[in-house]
Amino acid sequence: MKNYLLKYGPLVILFIILLSNNLTSAQSNPAGKEPKSTHTWLGSDKSNIYSYDIDIRIVNFPTYVQAGWLYYFSLQVNFTGHDEWAHGGFQLANDAAFRNNNMKGINWGGGSDWAGYGGIGRTNTPFTWELGKWYRYRVWRLSQDAQGLWQWGFWVMDYATGVNTQFGTVRTKSEYISNALVWIETGYGVQCTSGRASVEWRNPVFQCTTPGQFLPNTGTADYNGTCDGANSTNQGLISTNPLIWFQTTNSPRTVNPGQRLW
Repeated sequence: MKNYLLKYGPLVILFIILLSNNLTSAQSNPAGKEPKSTHTWLGSDKSNIYSYDIDIRIVNFPTYVQAGWLYYFSLQVNFTGHDEWAHGGFQLANDAAFRNNNMKGINWGGGSDWAGYGGIGRTNTPFTWELGKWYRYRVWRLSQDAQGLWQWGFWVMDYATGVNTQFGTVRTKSEYISNALVWIETGYGVQCTSGRASVEWRNPVFQCTTPGQFLPNTGTADYNGTCDGANSTNQGLISTNPLIWFQTTNSPRTVNPGQRLW
């Protein structure tokens, strides 16, 4: 026993010290958590919605990202039945379709209670989105297919060129959209202290069976996951006319969950 302690005792003590330091660091270091996602729910008193459009500009993005990190800047629409939903937007992701394009692309896909996650359609397309440029996301209902399912397309318009490109379709049993939200999602190792990512949203409009275009009359803050310390995820109103607001990571929080932006 004495020889064992003489031989291995220092290593055991060193292991205990390192383990203690790691536990203390994990408990006190806000980088041990992920910022996850920041949502703005868009509400209205209208029904029978068949299209949703919104502008997006990526204002900040980390200059350094690790392999496998995920960033997703998305417009999500929730349909009226069958737990159907679809989201589309810019991604930085370790997806096979994006690997020859510096991991950048567009994801459009969704799920339902009858087809599961991705079962109503999923499309990943390389796309080199750029900082500082305004783009427009568009979700529009198309026609019914031979099975009686409604097809929905996702488009991105580049304001600088005027080019409007469709990126795939999803198929739903629902004929209409019930509500929508926009969000920043992060994952697969992104930390609270990772470089700031922030976007601006503007000009959200939808169309329904009531003639005309309508703005959502409420925008409500929501967060999935949060960070300790001085900085967390945040969002806030920039302007009411025109309607512009921001979402960001690694920033002091001034708008709490459940708080209305407008």
